[in-house]
Amino acid sequence: MRIRDTRNITIIGGGLSGTLLAILLAQRGFSSELFERSPDPRRGAPLAPGPGILSLGERGRHALRLAGMEQAVGTLVTALHGRMIHDRRGATTLQPYGIYAYEALYSISRERLTHCLLDAAEATGKVHIRFGQKLQAIDWSARTLSLDDAGERTFDVLVGADGAGSRVRRSMLGASDLQIGQELLDAGWKQLSIPAGADGQPPLDPHALHVWPRGGYMMIAMPDIDGNFSAMLFLPRKGDHRMPWGFAELDSWTRQEAFMAFNFPDAAPLIPELEREFSDNPVGQMGTIRCSHWHVGGLGLLIGDAAHTIVPFHGQGVNAAFEDCTALMEIIDGGADDWDTAFSQLQHARQANAEAIADMALDAFRTMRDSVRHREFMLRKALERELERLHPGVFIPRYSLVMFHRVPYVEACRRGRVQAEILDELLAGKHELTEVDLDKAAELVSDRLVGLT
Repeated sequence: MRIRDTRNITIIGGGLSGTLLAILLAQRGFSSELFERSPDPRRGAPLAPGPGILSLGERGRHALRLAGMEQAVGTLVTALHGRMIHDRRGATTLQPYGIYAYEALYSISRERLTHCLLDAAEATGKVHIRFGQKLQAIDWSARTLSLDDAGERTFDVLVGADGAGSRVRRSMLGASDLQIGQELLDAGWKQLSIPAGADGQPPLDPHALHVWPRGGYMMIAMPDIDGNFSAMLFLPRKGDHRMPWGFAELDSWTRQEAFMAFNFPDAAPLIPELEREFSDNPVGQMGTIRCSHWHVGGLGLLIGDAAHTIVPFHGQGVNAAFEDCTALMEIIDGGADDWDTAFSQLQHARQANAEAIADMALDAFRTMRDSVRHREFMLRKALERELERLHPGVFIPRYSLVMFHRVPYVEACRRGRVQAEILDELLAGKHELTEVDLDKAAELVSDRLVGLT
């Protein structure tokens, strides 16, 4: 179907990416009908399981700017300037994210952001949201879909923004030669709550991502604007000879309390509902999903987690999903004539980048869990910062490229490998930053890197 002849688009999934896409399409004159399986969260219904707090980097913030939502969302975020590392004694060390003031992440309640996007979508007058509508089936040849209460409906173009468990993706299996690769992480997570004090003051530094790395497992906590923190405990699902503790072994309050007191002595007293939350909050799964293709001709498209689920440790899930939406808008604005062409171009532009951030997210998991507490890691970060100061715009740490720039993920990954090799050469046999040969560093940077354009 020709894009300019399409006036209504069907979107399955009323979460963050589906709603943002509807807003961006409305700016271009398209009407959308958005079907969400859950009840309206603005009426008190709980969100689908997931992290309570998200982090917005430059990619996500850019998408919100394009949607005209920078001001509205700006009142809901907290700026984070680095990682606060907590050791077993309760001592803390701040690791700044970068050397520039703009290098900050922005934490935001997933609930607040969802409400904000839903309100903005409805305010366009071009987005009709139907809640409590679970997708049952899609007949791609007949262009019909079946929903819980809305019955059978026809569609012209359908977008699956229905998350990691996407029913749209599942329906594509029977309509194409789609291949799906799924890799479940051998760790789970449990959400815990660190509330503000009785005076409303945050119990931890509200301008840092707090990390309790313990080698093989960890806990993190991120702030909301009300002074509360949402914490996530990451632990193997089941212990083994290398790591005796897993969620399976924490099968009683006695064991849970002892585990938390020993490993997180400064954090455990800040979680007043620890026993209840261990009992009531499920152990969430994490994994990576990779799809061989993201669309069925010009009929249907997958975006966000439906197309490329990643583990949460680089904070890029929502950012990558939002970037899918803005990339599709660039293709439409660039003059793509029909949806098949637009969807093919989107997949070509984004698939390798999705693979790259999936790999970098897995690497970030290992780094946060195991490495950030080690002296060698601190020395490496100190040299990174020094080289960035000496070679601005040329030597840019991979983390910064991912979080604070909109460099394609593939390019961030490639430059990261080159820079890692430079660091390896310079740090071989060194124990202090003063021992590094900065003249040799300048030669390596000049030979192997070019400035960002």
